[in-house]
Amino acid sequence: MNIIMILKNLGILLMIESACMLPSLLVAILYRQNDIPAFIITILVLIVIGFGMYKIPAPNKNFFTRDGFAVVSLGWILVSLFGALPFFISGAIPSYVDAFFETVSGFTTTGSSILREIEGLPKGILFWRSFTNWMGGMGVLVMMLAVLPAAGANNLHIMKAESPGPDPGKLVPRIGKTAKILYLMYIGLSLLQVLFLSISGMPLYDTVVHTFSTAGTGGFSSMNASIGSYNNVYYEIIITIFMFLFGINFS
Repeated sequence: MNIIMILKNLGILLMIESACMLPSLLVAILYRQNDIPAFIITILVLIVIGFGMYKIPAPNKNFFTRDGFAVVSLGWILVSLFGALPFFISGAIPSYVDAFFETVSGFTTTGSSILREIEGLPKGILFWRSFTNWMGGMGVLVMMLAVLPAAGANNLHIMKAESPGPDPGKLVPRIGKTAKILYLMYIGLSLLQVLFLSISGMPLYDTVVHTFSTAGTGGFSSMNASIGSYNNVYYEIIITIFMFLFGINFS
């Protein structure tokens, strides 16, 4: 097992997670709420630790299937550990254990929550909470492969460990290209749902948050009673249709 190459790949993953928090930071800034410092601190911590891990010299760059499984297993744990920080630092979830539970539930699209009062939480925090559903729906590691240059067998080993179903090596010759195609489909469907919900009259912030949750099938909402809070049959029909569409095997 090549420990250094595993650490380098995990470092890349942490830096990608920091970039994924930027939209939530922008939402927090837009609404001028008290969650801004929580996102800034977490993003800086992720960049420093991630870049430090990535810059570790690697005399041996061999990367095998077991290394791919290690990256996936440790990667899910790390993104959840750091992904819980905005909840904890902002005070939205005072207990780090509870914040970690909420984050794991988001990334795994389980949908379980320890929160009783949701509507009173900062907008940026709720945005990040639903965004974990969206990232987890396709797979955080698949996102890493989509944004990085092709790395041959390294990417194949990671995607084999991350993706259920058919052998990823049979999808397309370049695993990075495969990941990009899958994410383009995922993003395209997400944009369509945002469009249809917006046309139906749902506020833009709520359309994005509920689209994230629909795409990942996690169900996190910005409302205490979820989509039932709106008492709008059009919203329910649109979300139900896209639940089926996102449930299709893209490969």
